[in-house]
Amino acid sequence: MEPLITVQNLTKYYGPFVALNGISFAVNAGEIVGLLGPNGAGKSTTLKILGGLMDATSGTVTIRGEPIAYCHHPKHCFIAAMLENNPLPPHLKVGEYLRFRAAMKGVSGQNVHLHAEKIMRLTGIPRGIRHRGLDSLSKGMRQRVGLADALLGDPELVILDEPTIGLDPSQIIKFRQLIATQRGKRTFIISSHILPEIEHLCDRFIIITSGNIVANGGIGELREKFFGERIFAIDVECDRSAIDHFKAQHTVFQVRDIFSDASAKKHQLSAILPTRDVDFFWRALLAEPGWKLLSIAEKSATLEEIFIRATEYADPEHTQWQ
Repeated sequence: MEPLITVQNLTKYYGPFVALNGISFAVNAGEIVGLLGPNGAGKSTTLKILGGLMDATSGTVTIRGEPIAYCHHPKHCFIAAMLENNPLPPHLKVGEYLRFRAAMKGVSGQNVHLHAEKIMRLTGIPRGIRHRGLDSLSKGMRQRVGLADALLGDPELVILDEPTIGLDPSQIIKFRQLIATQRGKRTFIISSHILPEIEHLCDRFIIITSGNIVANGGIGELREKFFGERIFAIDVECDRSAIDHFKAQHTVFQVRDIFSDASAKKHQLSAILPTRDVDFFWRALLAEPGWKLLSIAEKSATLEEIFIRATEYADPEHTQWQ
């Protein structure tokens, strides 16, 4: 599959400070990609360059082989961005602002009103809000207007920087549902510090630290890369001696106690083991004569845990994972 957007050796200096250290990645059409990193990692710089708001010091960004500056023209496949601060002109009303922005993005005059109405319905902007001034809106509604603005003109690539800041839990759920409905129809690059909100939304994650890419892949790939071991939670019914016996016989599994109720002979254990030993682990559990196995469940590393491991243990001087 030909990538929609290709970034090659992107470098950005602010004076002597290196914000981006020659990063390279590609995003396929229809993908939802999470761009993650600690403060100062280079995320916002990357997004501004992709959005045409800043020039790189060196390197290239192309969309279907075309230079990025060409692709911001309304007559071509263009990019829309909703940046973190989401500036909105206070003197305009919601509806007139979005109609103005639609016209700016190349929507023909006779279709401007219908197109703006369609996007306002899609993003859940109530009719009662559309005639209110932008300066009277809550933070959550301002974010919704910013998202509507980004979707105007049907851009191929939508860049969203911290899009859920200021949204309440209900609005966050609606935001995720909205982005999910656009899966495959357009491409999203989403930057957020609230990782649980995007863990199940994005197809792939790119993690940047100190201007370098330290991880690039789907959640399963990153779990395997940063957590080669697998973790299981086990509930058993037995005497304490059976647990001690199992630990002594199978030290490779790194079994430890999570909870014990000696009076009821109920124990909860955690086992950490290399992926290659999973079959052996299952056989050992079932063959242990000293206990009754009540339940077992695999615990997967969360995106937050992957993020911490990737950013803490990567060597920013040498590591770029493709």
